[in-house]
Amino acid sequence: MKRTLWLLALLTVGYGCSDSDPIVGSDGEEGASDDSDGGGAGGSDASGAGGAGGAPPSPVCPDASDVYAVEPAASNLLFLLDRSGSMHLRVTATETRWTLTTAGLANILASVPDETVAGLAMFPSGDQPVTCCGVTAGNYVECSCAAGELPEPASRCDATTYESLAVSMDALGAAHEADMVSTVAASDTEFYWGTPLAPALGGTLDAALAMSLPGVTSVVLLTDGLPTSCDTTDDPTANDIQRALDLAAVGATSGVRTYVVGIDGEAASSDPATDLAINLSQLASAGGTAAFAGCEASNDCAYLVNVDNFEQALADALETIALDAASCVFELPMPDGGTPDYDAVNITVTNADGTDAIPRDTTHQNGWDYLPGNEQVKLYGDACESFKADANAKIEVVVGCTTIEN
Repeated sequence: MKRTLWLLALLTVGYGCSDSDPIVGSDGEEGASDDSDGGGAGGSDASGAGGAGGAPPSPVCPDASDVYAVEPAASNLLFLLDRSGSMHLRVTATETRWTLTTAGLANILASVPDETVAGLAMFPSGDQPVTCCGVTAGNYVECSCAAGELPEPASRCDATTYESLAVSMDALGAAHEADMVSTVAASDTEFYWGTPLAPALGGTLDAALAMSLPGVTSVVLLTDGLPTSCDTTDDPTANDIQRALDLAAVGATSGVRTYVVGIDGEAASSDPATDLAINLSQLASAGGTAAFAGCEASNDCAYLVNVDNFEQALADALETIALDAASCVFELPMPDGGTPDYDAVNITVTNADGTDAIPRDTTHQNGWDYLPGNEQVKLYGDACESFKADANAKIEVVVGCTTIEN
């Protein structure tokens, strides 16, 4: 609620410099001011372009009502880690999907800034690990389970099971990082049954949304399989991937995006409905984190990690996700007064080459757009990459001129 107050500064009558409503002063000259001190519109707002702070006008809108320098929003990363039995399949003679994934998680936790807020959920949860399944010498999962040895789905397939995180969200420091790593390590030798993807994702998203953390919250899903083990006579379609897609889409609309890392994600199938790469790509797209514009056409929206490049690809994926989640999202400023005008906002970037406007791009290929709720904006494509590449680049929100669109 508080962060949406910035919109109230966008005055639509006698204010700003949109094409349809230019600033006209008492002498009839466009862009002139009635203020006796010669300041621009919004002269009473110390944080704006014409305020007491004396911020210079923006080149894209010299008579802007307000210009605000903004910083990247705080980043909150909630890792959702698949610990199903297939994660114990070997990648090398000595390393498994699980050991390499958990090492990659530890590395990214050590590398992101300490002010990053992070937490951990794992699935399946709610059941005890099983002892009647294991990985054979030929590197495939084999089970020899008597009746009743495999757990019933009631707990692991209940979304509320995952609303209680394995490690709560907190700022990363040495103690919190160690807590996350040790919690994951406790499952190093355990074999859990099934992949309850939809309830795990749904419960984790619910937990993230309930926290209402400041900044931008993202779920980072790492999984090697499609949904299994939740279908029953009463609910025969419980393993349908569409359930996970719908949950990811609702989460993104509500403000929590889902990044997807597919472990051995190129394990292809002749049936698109059961092809891991296709389904995880759709999941990333639904979660609002498609890896690049147009990736849906090639089913390449998720970050795929495979046997031939496992460690490096995983490191690259997690680094890209952490940087994207943190660096290219900006909180919008919060001035007071007026009426909202979503079409009178521009975003500029200033670097050694000067100041340029970034067009708004609702297709998310190259430009900026509002995130759900209109409390934050995100840069996409080259606009994001250019900002990340220049440590001295400055982003400003310019209020009062018609939004430049791609």
